[in-house]
Amino acid sequence: MSGKTKISFTLDDADLAYFRAIFRAAKQNAGDVDRSKIEQGVKRLIQDVRAAKRAPAFVLEAVQTLEDLLGVLDDKDYAAPAPVHRSVLAALAYFSDAKDVIPDDIPMVGFLDDAIMIKLVEDELEHELWGYRKFCRFRDGAEQRPWSMVAKQRLPGRLKEKRDEIRAAIREREERDSAA
Repeated sequence: MSGKTKISFTLDDADLAYFRAIFRAAKQNAGDVDRSKIEQGVKRLIQDVRAAKRAPAFVLEAVQTLEDLLGVLDDKDYAAPAPVHRSVLAALAYFSDAKDVIPDDIPMVGFLDDAIMIKLVEDELEHELWGYRKFCRFRDGAEQRPWSMVAKQRLPGRLKEKRDEIRAAIREREERDSAA
């Protein structure tokens, strides 16, 4: 017997509308929620998932998206523009409220609604996530000798150049999607 079983399900239009309505309401109320409360809610969910005795692997993978979005907000090198910060905070607002559709303490399925909401957030911010992840990969491999003075002096310029290139690519991707 294999160690993995694939289970998939499809959300029909009514199911998707239900989750999108919750997501939309959280985004609309995001202006009333302090940034630190939103970030604390996301961090709490990440901690709860990582501490759960039986969090499914797909949920553990999903929380990586939340960690990346927190990185978009906090990464000084990436320096996301203010409109991106507002979009990310609005998208993460759902996680600042401890009320869940499915209580998190139900083994194996408690984080299912969170995983669905994370997927909606990921779909909405797919281009920004792509850009941030690309930037991080570049930065992680940018300098072979980061301890050298030449590398330390060169790195900020290289990061800015890459950041500008990625921002342009994000705009192109968003324009292409809006035209489709």
